[in-house]
Amino acid sequence: MEQAVLDQGAERFGRGSYSLKLLGGFDQNVFEYNGEGGRRFIMKFLDASKYRKASIIRELTWMAYLAEQGLNMAVSIRSAQDLLIEEVTHDSKRYHVIAFTKAPGCPLTDVTSDFAIIKQWGRGMGRMHKLGKKDATASSLLHRMAFPQWNDHVIFTDAFPEAAGEGVHTQWKQYLKELESLPQDQEGYGIVHNDLHHHNFHVHNGEIIFFDFGDVSYHWFAYDIAIAIYHAVQTVSENRKAEFVARFFDSFLSGYLQENTLSEEWIQRIPLFIDFRNVYSYVYFAKFVNWNEMDERTRKYLLGMKADIEAGKSVVKLSI
Repeated sequence: MEQAVLDQGAERFGRGSYSLKLLGGFDQNVFEYNGEGGRRFIMKFLDASKYRKASIIRELTWMAYLAEQGLNMAVSIRSAQDLLIEEVTHDSKRYHVIAFTKAPGCPLTDVTSDFAIIKQWGRGMGRMHKLGKKDATASSLLHRMAFPQWNDHVIFTDAFPEAAGEGVHTQWKQYLKELESLPQDQEGYGIVHNDLHHHNFHVHNGEIIFFDFGDVSYHWFAYDIAIAIYHAVQTVSENRKAEFVARFFDSFLSGYLQENTLSEEWIQRIPLFIDFRNVYSYVYFAKFVNWNEMDERTRKYLLGMKADIEAGKSVVKLSI
């Protein structure tokens, strides 16, 4: 990120760029800074050629609505000019800049055994899904905001990346064919977070605070659940996966069903969505990450991932 861009963004939100600390993000565009009284904030710089302002407005509006409905959320803040979204320009490149209060607490430190928090995680997602249903009268205005459909992302609309390989392409086409045949009924399909893994919330005094809604879209609720399972299972060794995923699933789903109903038919499709998430993740890397810039560990991991996908191997055996 160019220093001139950081300078402008920091100035708009009343801070010096010297205080910005890079946290990461897929595009290395997420920064932290300290405010008055020790309060901490997050600032994100979004390339305007990739991120439309309308999509950012939808993200912030949805987060505000969820907060109004009782979910613990990171809160967006306004700039010195009282704007939620600032725009900065440097060398003909435009960036949208947004900022949030940093969620207190820290990431879930023990994904493998803190099943009380896992249950709360599921309950939070269930609440989001209940509010995201197309028949939710209170959020009818939100449903008129034209959230993207599940396959509107460029990973679906652009040409398939050659770097992913023909074997993965074959699997990809099979999954897309199956997903396109699924019903989009109001009980199983609606607005979802679309990336609610264990790095997208903090735990503070036993409570979860959710953030990072940049991928919000219409999708199947079962897929959103599958995302949580898929990324959690990556934290355990191969020989522990089956036992772990069974306990995780029971805890997560028990919390989820406290807030939202999901038919057995949709629950039975969760393993399909877990495996689709695996293929999606590999294709995403193949499209957006330069192979030559990866470290050896990441390259080795992706090669193993590719081999499993080409062989049709499931991520984990989940008995439902």
